[in-house]
Amino acid sequence: EKDLADALEEGGCDLETVRNIIQGRQLPADLRAKVWKIALNVVGKGDSLASWDGSLDLPEQSIIHKDCQELIDQLSVPEDEKSVLLLDIESVITFYCKSRNVKYSSCLGWIYLLKPLVQLHLPRSDLYNCFYAVMNKFIPRDCFMKGRPFHLFRLLLQYHEPELCSFLDTKKMTPDSYALNWLGSLFSYYCSAEVTQAIWDGYLQQADPFFIYFLMLIILVNAKDVILAQESDKEEMIKFLETSPANLDLEDIEDLFSLAQYYCSKTPASFRKDNHSLFGSSLLGLKDDDTDLSQALCLAVSVSEILQANQQQGEGVRFFVVDCRPAEQYNAGHLSTAFHLDSDLMLQNPSEFAQSVKSLLEAQKQSIESGSIAGGEHLCFMGSGREEEDMYMNMVLAHFLQ
Repeated sequence: EKDLADALEEGGCDLETVRNIIQGRQLPADLRAKVWKIALNVVGKGDSLASWDGSLDLPEQSIIHKDCQELIDQLSVPEDEKSVLLLDIESVITFYCKSRNVKYSSCLGWIYLLKPLVQLHLPRSDLYNCFYAVMNKFIPRDCFMKGRPFHLFRLLLQYHEPELCSFLDTKKMTPDSYALNWLGSLFSYYCSAEVTQAIWDGYLQQADPFFIYFLMLIILVNAKDVILAQESDKEEMIKFLETSPANLDLEDIEDLFSLAQYYCSKTPASFRKDNHSLFGSSLLGLKDDDTDLSQALCLAVSVSEILQANQQQGEGVRFFVVDCRPAEQYNAGHLSTAFHLDSDLMLQNPSEFAQSVKSLLEAQKQSIESGSIAGGEHLCFMGSGREEEDMYMNMVLAHFLQ
């Protein structure tokens, strides 16, 4: 604690230095504000609201005021400080809406994002800069019902927990139905103040916006047995899942993070690389060719990652590559570690196809047991990249997913 206090006192302290001192331990409450400001890169940022006339006149102003008042009521604020704090919070939201040209709505959950920040007792300029940075760096774009971030989460769940994903799919329980406020409030919607602070302490220090996906994944994994044994109706199950972060205690956070780290290390790097445009300034990365993740059968992996994975020994994500191209393309050239499964056989010769699938699974098992570089827990299906030919590969893929 003293080392951290001294380093922060000297100034010019960066996130790396802070991380090395803290090393995953709990953050002292009196130093939290300074550490979060470093993690959010807002130290020394000016007062964004200085040029603003302060008028609270948005069409949604009465809703903003009501929501801010409710937040104040939830916090234990001394009576004589309430009106000043209320004005600060309302100003932060109003100015954000005006400067970013965003229409306010209660369901955005901003109040819950502001809650942990308000508890740091920051001056208004810092409160705004921190809120802006959290929104910009850690809240994914399209964080609403049927939004892209939730399709991506389903693919991650399917990659690590196919049985659980399939179960939720059959119940038509999509991630946005239970995890909207997990992601939109970074868990502050359901968790107690202490637990939220502990989660944010760890998450902001990670400086990796995608890490929230792995925290969400672990919450589902921990509830897996209960979910699979559920007899209740869909609405009750959604309620159970939605509120499950509320059961987290302070002592659970360390395990939550170490498990999330583990799953993170076992996930293809393409998960981040292909989706980096989800986070950050809305001017960047808005490409029309962003693939429609709601139509994706499973997580995509880049060619370069497959090539790298096949060369490395030991740790890292490994794949068992299944080459689904027509035989003449496979024979013309293929990865030395790839298993050939002619996807045309599925329709043309089902019994031969069934035999090939059997051989494939046997080959995968043997390659894992022998520690071969061709071995991998995950099957990676490879097509030609031509839509017509890959239709058959997609049918094979759907067959395996069932």
